[in-house]
Amino acid sequence: MRNNNFNCNRVDTGTLPRIGGSRRDAEIWKFKINDWFKREGITTDENKFSYIITAVEDNIVRIHMEKEKEVNRALTLDECVKLIKKKYWRENLKEDKLSQLKKIIITPNENVCDFNTRFLELYDQLDFNDKSYISVIDYEYALRPRGRIYEMVVMADVDNLEDACRLAEKFESIINKSRVGNEIWGSYTTNIKNNYNDNDNNSNLNVSNDNNISNHYRNRKILKSNFKISSSNSSTNNNKVNSNNDKNNSNINNVNENIINNNSINNIINNGISNLDTNNTNNNNNNNNNYNND
Repeated sequence: MRNNNFNCNRVDTGTLPRIGGSRRDAEIWKFKINDWFKREGITTDENKFSYIITAVEDNIVRIHMEKEKEVNRALTLDECVKLIKKKYWRENLKEDKLSQLKKIIITPNENVCDFNTRFLELYDQLDFNDKSYISVIDYEYALRPRGRIYEMVVMADVDNLEDACRLAEKFESIINKSRVGNEIWGSYTTNIKNNYNDNDNNSNLNVSNDNNISNHYRNRKILKSNFKISSSNSSTNNNKVNSNNDKNNSNINNVNENIINNNSINNIINNGISNLDTNNTNNNNNNNNNYNND
């Protein structure tokens, strides 16, 4: 057991390292208080334990005293540090859970039922006394991204979380059914509009086809007329070409006749020249014969 007769008056408790509040690092505190024990000449576990319970917060003192009674001896510094860490870990965990429940928000793709499961699981992990820190207002705040559901739950003005969760799920179901009905009606009206537009388009298409047919016949007439004109022009041109060809053939025939005539004249001249040469030869022969006879 602790030595309650230990004289604390000779020790400077004003420099005793304390732990609590914002200073909750047990390892740093252990190093500081152990150094202080050495400096003040405190060596026994009983004397150290007496100063340890002086340096910690009241809620941790109770834990240390209960543990001392359980083991029936003074706790060592290491045992005290272990209890402090465990206590602060639980408190940090509790604060983390409280902080999570204060900040939790329903996600965009999360339905209300799944969100309620997530919210209530965290809520159930709190101690009974800590649950009083979470109210219906915190739950309503978490539903703010779902504007209509949030407004309905607030207007319902319920007193406990279970009723608020149940109403939120019911309101979501009503909204989803209404949305499905609106989608079906919207699809129905859209189909009617589309059918009307299709009929209107078919009417316009028929008018367009009639216009296209009229234009087609008009173009055929124009093409036929142009073809007749072109054929007439081609025939006239062919006649002109044939007339010119006849004239050219006539000229060619005339030239050929002239050539033939010229050839005939040349033949006559050549024949005359040939006859003269023959007569001259004969005359010469006759003269020679007469000379010889003389």
